[in-house]
Amino acid sequence: MHRSPDVFDYVVIGAGSAGCVLANRLSADPSVRVALIEAGPSDRQFPVNLKTSLPVGNIFLLPHARYNWQHGFQGGAAVNGRTIPCPRGKLFGGCSSVNGSVYIRGHRLDYDEWAALGNPGWTYEDVLPVFRQHENRHAGATPFHAKGAGEFDVSRPNSPNVLSQAFVQAAVQAGHAHNEDFNGASQDGMGLYELNQRDGVRLSNSRAFLHPVLGRPNLTVFADTLVEKIELKGKRAVGVRIVKNDAGSERGELGERRLLSLAGAASEVVLAGGAVNSPQLLMLSGIGPGAHLRRWGIPVQLDLPGVGQNLQDHPTVFVSHGNPSGESYALSGTSWPRMLASPFRYLFNRKGMLSSNAAEAGGFFRSLPGLDRPDVQMTFLVGLKGNARVIPRDHGFMVLVQLLRPAGRGHLELASADPAAKPVMHPNFLEDPADMATLVRGVREARRIFAGAALAPYSSGEIAPGPHLQTDAQLEAALRAQVNTAYHPVGTCKMGPAADLLAVVDARLRVHGIDGLRVADASVMPNIVGGNTSAPATMIGERAAAFIQQDRQRQGQQQGQQHGQQRSQQSAPADTRLPA
Repeated sequence: MHRSPDVFDYVVIGAGSAGCVLANRLSADPSVRVALIEAGPSDRQFPVNLKTSLPVGNIFLLPHARYNWQHGFQGGAAVNGRTIPCPRGKLFGGCSSVNGSVYIRGHRLDYDEWAALGNPGWTYEDVLPVFRQHENRHAGATPFHAKGAGEFDVSRPNSPNVLSQAFVQAAVQAGHAHNEDFNGASQDGMGLYELNQRDGVRLSNSRAFLHPVLGRPNLTVFADTLVEKIELKGKRAVGVRIVKNDAGSERGELGERRLLSLAGAASEVVLAGGAVNSPQLLMLSGIGPGAHLRRWGIPVQLDLPGVGQNLQDHPTVFVSHGNPSGESYALSGTSWPRMLASPFRYLFNRKGMLSSNAAEAGGFFRSLPGLDRPDVQMTFLVGLKGNARVIPRDHGFMVLVQLLRPAGRGHLELASADPAAKPVMHPNFLEDPADMATLVRGVREARRIFAGAALAPYSSGEIAPGPHLQTDAQLEAALRAQVNTAYHPVGTCKMGPAADLLAVVDARLRVHGIDGLRVADASVMPNIVGGNTSAPATMIGERAAAFIQQDRQRQGQQQGQQHGQQRSQQSAPADTRLPA
């Protein structure tokens, strides 16, 4: 049957960690047409292709609004009213093209907790096979890992910095276990992280899942294209309205507007824009808290109060030390010889400074006895990096102390009805005293590790928070002034049963009350996982694709049975018996 070029069976919004997987899996069926829409540019043209291939290349991408949505959290009194940057990738691969490439799945109890909240099929035993099915772990297969099973390479740093190795040694000296697999039998301990790299090259989800299938004739990819609205007919999604940024404008006013339509009853829109853009687009489309939508003159299609609520992230503080001997990464006179040699070292053997993701080591620990899982993550950086958009000039190293399970919950709301306007995000960081207490304990433990003999030859002493700050009150004041984010926002389209008033999607990621519409990204997490969020988002995309394919197959079987029954009735012999 001939179809219009703007009619698709599946429209996937967002080419990030989940969206690239969805585009790959759904387009594997040649009988369906799939559209993938990304607001940012392709990662295949120079110089973006080079920047996204270097593990450290994110420092060249994050400063630019073309590749980074540059969202921000509006902090309250607990963080001195500061605006806290929240970078989000805006290009093929999404955040997987600009993050630290650290491969962490989270703790097994995180997923069991999801299932216990009314989401059947999301226990650790349910999701572990999904993680394994697309994994290619260079260290080899185990009951927790697969080698050669799929496209997603997991490997250790090619040439870890001596400071990263010293940090792990210092942590072991302080009594922490040496953990070589944070995604294995136990999460506790410290060690080198495993990364999404292939031969020293960043393996974004775009490079792993999207690039190999771009030649499929049934997959159409729209770059530099903003989705302004999901079109509804009654309580069913029927398409999306897009604007193509042909003129190079950040806002896209001069671009071409088009409507992409769904092909029929089995078709779906899958929203994979992430924890910021997905709830924003739902609200722009009239799905969300009714009073808030009416405030901006948006017709309410479905009053769904949970959209934009349940915002979570990992509040993050740091301890930093000077490194006068210059093993750390910085733009300084000390490092110029190494920097000049680094392109050649990377070109010939994929080693050296350019092969580093900067966050090479870290780990997990429990800050109080009796906890059932770690509540603090440490990420060691081989440089002084105050935020993701600054290249350090002075030599030093630091450890990020990340609160894994904040008690506080924030929310996200529209700033206006303009699709190009950034939403307003309120994280509620440190407003719960328990959150601050955990971070203080984490900072004290980081200080204890940094005082170890293994790091002593490389350190000139503490820079921040500052050695003169010792009491809890002094540390609390310092941490409120420096708290940042781990860039792990989740939860704003919460997964849960219909009885949960804040639930946005069900356990198969279908939006409650709307047919033909799913959300598949980190926004569906009911509770944040204990660790980095890119790998779980990839798993969520994988599961969403499987749900969609199962539903399509089931619908096809039902239609086949109905057609068979109709043919049977039409071919049944007529009753020729005479009346009694």
